[in-house]
Amino acid sequence: MRLRKNMKRAAAAALALSVALSAAAPAALAEDYYISNGDITVTVKEDGRTYVRVGDAEEVEDHTGVVIKGGEAPDKTAGNNSDGSADDDTADEAKGQKPVVDAEPGEPAEETGTELVVWPENVNSGEAQEKDGPEPADAEPKTPDTPDTQKPEGKTDAATLEASTEQKPVEKAAEDEEDDEDIMTYEANTASTVTNAVNKAVKNIIKIINNCTKKDTTVTIEDVNIDVSGGEYGTGKAAMSVEGAGDTTLKLEGDNTLKSGWGRAGVEKNDETSSGKLTITAEDTSSSLNAVGGQEAAGIGGGGYRQSTSKLEIANGKIYAEGGSRGAGIGGGSIGGNGEVTISGGEVTAYGSYGGAGIGGGSNEGSGKVTIKNGKVTAKTRSWAAAIGGGSLGSGDVTILDGTVNATPVDNRNNNSVTGIGGGPDSTDKSTVRILGGVINAVGKGYGSGIGGGHGDAPGAEVEIGGGAQVTAKGGSGYASLGAGAAIGVGGGVRGKAGKELDVNTSGAGTVTRIDSKLSADHEHTWTLVSSTPAAVGQQGKKVYECSSCGSTRTEYESALPAPAPVEEQNSRNAYAALTVEGAAYEMHQESARYIVTADSDTATLFGCLGNLAELKAQGVDTLVFRTKSRETALDIDTMLSLGAEDTLFTLTHSGSSATLTVGGADHSELIH
Repeated sequence: MRLRKNMKRAAAAALALSVALSAAAPAALAEDYYISNGDITVTVKEDGRTYVRVGDAEEVEDHTGVVIKGGEAPDKTAGNNSDGSADDDTADEAKGQKPVVDAEPGEPAEETGTELVVWPENVNSGEAQEKDGPEPADAEPKTPDTPDTQKPEGKTDAATLEASTEQKPVEKAAEDEEDDEDIMTYEANTASTVTNAVNKAVKNIIKIINNCTKKDTTVTIEDVNIDVSGGEYGTGKAAMSVEGAGDTTLKLEGDNTLKSGWGRAGVEKNDETSSGKLTITAEDTSSSLNAVGGQEAAGIGGGGYRQSTSKLEIANGKIYAEGGSRGAGIGGGSIGGNGEVTISGGEVTAYGSYGGAGIGGGSNEGSGKVTIKNGKVTAKTRSWAAAIGGGSLGSGDVTILDGTVNATPVDNRNNNSVTGIGGGPDSTDKSTVRILGGVINAVGKGYGSGIGGGHGDAPGAEVEIGGGAQVTAKGGSGYASLGAGAAIGVGGGVRGKAGKELDVNTSGAGTVTRIDSKLSADHEHTWTLVSSTPAAVGQQGKKVYECSSCGSTRTEYESALPAPAPVEEQNSRNAYAALTVEGAAYEMHQESARYIVTADSDTATLFGCLGNLAELKAQGVDTLVFRTKSRETALDIDTMLSLGAEDTLFTLTHSGSSATLTVGGADHSELIH
């Protein structure tokens, strides 16, 4: 009877425990892995199956989603400190928990004044030990080997409890008190304790190997703090690396810090080992990533010597990235590492070191191809590079469509040259900068330009500003025997020759403020209109303002689009006049069943008549394609021919990313694809 009763009591206690656990811990949506337990390797096979290895443990398959957390794993924090002693705060908190009284249905609890403690190994046998009561003659005292461990999640019945020895009672019975107890209590909120803990940096690393090209793989890091900085050349470790041909999304939760060793990026993605895309994002805009590269490496992107990165996008989150010496903040590693980076959102701060761009290329001919679509971006470099664009001796290809962008030198005592946006100050290759929206502030230093780049005697730069962008640019004040850099143009030349100011091409309207390189920009300008040029059809107009305090200029550009000819004039034209483009240089060629017209501008108009399209159809062409710098439009020739006779004229106009189509003077923009 005693054994039977104890079995019933143990089963009832186990049931109570399962209910308590179910209520206290909601079902997890993904498996949690703790970086404190060892190096973590996430491997995604070609078929999409994901496997995770933690430390020396056996590799396991993950079916839900990989979440890597910082702090101590629950089985290490529930009452145990690193020295094996009990956590006094946790124990004191648990003492106040309400006990669960064991009793059979319809039977009052025994008034023994004792408490019931059921250990996992007791449940299977139905045996329990009473405190302050007589010990059964046929039973040996059973005490857990590791009483300071924690309950597992998701265990709901006695059968599963048998397999677990990780349960931890909050109150441990004294070794001389080994009798049955009436009450069983467990640690209730270990998870929140872990989440709220201050995470110490660990030396373990994270490696993601994604070979699945059929779908995007998401890995989440939450409050991860890794510091493997230092070391010597060839021995450095990457705090996190991403490899393989598959696309990977790194999702941020909480605050994360990743610091790498010599020649390794904080978050490393090298073209040699990764051909897939890496996207860094967060659901909560306050979730952060602090990525610091070691010597010669980027903060995010390429590792050491000549290691480039591409297909790298930052979509959201609060991102801080700092490159080691000669590495980009975000982009390429040293000695020729190229950086192809897209920023589509978030708050991004990037610091390049000596010769490395803030965002873009690494030192010594590292080129930077950077696209900024939105977000708040602050990019700086210490010297001999562009804040956004090329590293030292490297060219820049930069497109800014929207957002708030500040590209400036790091404040320091020397006057080592820096380009704000574009190519490195010593680039010998032509750089291209297109700013079609947003609020932009670009500052050069030494003989570097504000926007453009290159040495004054080099090919220079092509700069286009429009689309409603508001741009402020300031060139450097000169360096040694080299002249001042242009606000928008190229760097200074030899014998004190100032950089050449370039004409600005615009699409739509835009505002450009040029600040004299030798004057401070930290005052409020007082603008006075000094000249005005109206925008003629197909031409660019501008209004120039001058600050009465410092002499800086502010120019408002506006482009007028070619107006379609009146219908009567259109119909009087030669029905078989050739296709032509107004507003830009262009070329035409046929590719299979497509006839492609390419214009070298954001704003241009394609003129023709339906008879031209009939001739193309006779040549086997079914689609007319018009390409400008920011848009491509395809027209179905059969559909166009149904709109009129062969002498009917049509116009297809591109203005930035917008397009309009008229046929016979009537709007048919609905046909644009």
